[in-house]
Amino acid sequence: MKTETSKRKIGIEPKVFFPSLIIVALLCYLTVRDLDAANTVINAVFNYITYQWGWAFEWYMVVMFAGWFWLVLGPFSHRRLGDEPPEFSTLSWIFMMFASCTSAAVLFWGSIEIFYYVSSPPFDLVPFSKSAKELGLAYSLFHWGPLPWATYSFLAVAFGYFLFVRKINVVRPSGTLVPLFGEKRCKGILGTVVDNLYLVALILAMGTSLGLATPLVTECINYLFGIPHTLELDALIIACWVVFNAVCVAFGLQKGVKVASDVRNYLSLLLLAWVLIIGATSFTVNYFTDSVGVLLMNVGRMLFYTDAVGQSGFPQSWTVFYWAWWIVYGIQMCIFLARISKGRTVRQLCLGMVGGLTASTWLLWTILGSNTLSLMNKGLVDLPHTIETRGVARAIIETWAALPMSTVTMWAFFILCFIATVTLINACSYTLAMSTCREVNHNEEPPVWVRVGWSVLVGIIGIILLSLGGLKPIQTAIIAGGCPLFFVNILITVSFLKDAKATHWKY
Repeated sequence: MKTETSKRKIGIEPKVFFPSLIIVALLCYLTVRDLDAANTVINAVFNYITYQWGWAFEWYMVVMFAGWFWLVLGPFSHRRLGDEPPEFSTLSWIFMMFASCTSAAVLFWGSIEIFYYVSSPPFDLVPFSKSAKELGLAYSLFHWGPLPWATYSFLAVAFGYFLFVRKINVVRPSGTLVPLFGEKRCKGILGTVVDNLYLVALILAMGTSLGLATPLVTECINYLFGIPHTLELDALIIACWVVFNAVCVAFGLQKGVKVASDVRNYLSLLLLAWVLIIGATSFTVNYFTDSVGVLLMNVGRMLFYTDAVGQSGFPQSWTVFYWAWWIVYGIQMCIFLARISKGRTVRQLCLGMVGGLTASTWLLWTILGSNTLSLMNKGLVDLPHTIETRGVARAIIETWAALPMSTVTMWAFFILCFIATVTLINACSYTLAMSTCREVNHNEEPPVWVRVGWSVLVGIIGIILLSLGGLKPIQTAIIAGGCPLFFVNILITVSFLKDAKATHWKY
């Protein structure tokens, strides 16, 4: 029995491991072979999908948002995800949700996003005008608020149902589609295609997160130690992270990774509190209050805004991009949310998810975004010039360095970005390894070489995206990944509803 278990633990699932690996490797090769041609294709793909099909992403979010109300108020609201009491206290449960929102990529967007909204505002507003600034934080609260978190409700409940009620081992989405297509099809061509679409999209998404996080760390190194920020330094930092992750995996240092994760979470809270206290405290609170009102007044226009007449490109570059971002991370994030919500009712999960996660993202975007706008208003940073001459990452560093006690602040920010990226790579490699191994369950560890291999590949994608330059390749990678998962997420939702109805879900 022990020998059989060992063999199962080291095995990979060829039909999902090799196709996804080959597809991503081919994309990497074609990109590296001609970066200029790759950028041309990337721009064409981005424009086609966002302008021709952006409406579909917007309607997807609207329908899923309506589904949240149905789950909270409908016949499943008191159904329980399993017949055991909740595994975590409510406070720990919410804190774990917050922990899932504090990656270095989130710090990237939280610090700089408001600049883009103010400098290239929607609705034909004048750049840097009073109206544009009033709408800046409101748009961040829209993109990272109750609406997108509510759209995760169906997927989170579906995975909780399959995990704890139907008791199937969910590591790949094909397993949840058996009620819809039958076991034979889900273990055959159809299931293989769905799983590979999921894996390719997840690899691209994780590569983009690394592509956002790495420049922050290298710019911190440049600020603190004077070492020039180059692509070679970015590659070296990613290589160090991959090696560190390999050592952790090889020696089984899961406790060390857990400690790093805990440090990341507490440091995130402390650093946000620090920025709020030493930064523009009064402005932040007032600006947030005002922005909530602006959001409530404009939410209908924001929700359905495609700018079909004006063709400004704002909703395509931001709203459609972010909705694709949410769709790409939907399966991975909702499996996590489902796993930590064992024993809770559907209503508790839906309300807790929207309340806890909205508080987390609103806290981060409000503090960091308000600080950036305050510095711009006071003329303490020149973000347009910095972005043009030294890049977006350096502009973000300047917003942190402009705070009082800049050396202390920058060291804390550097440590947070470094640790957050370490835990990101570990989580990336673990998720991909779990999804590409045969019959692995939550009590078993994926093979060392598989985890290390995936971390290397994710690192390579991050370097390639950095070599392409700018944010457009990163946005396009997310958009391209979101297209197939748009359909996969819908299929999982329909499969759950069909099975729950057929089994007369009783708890």
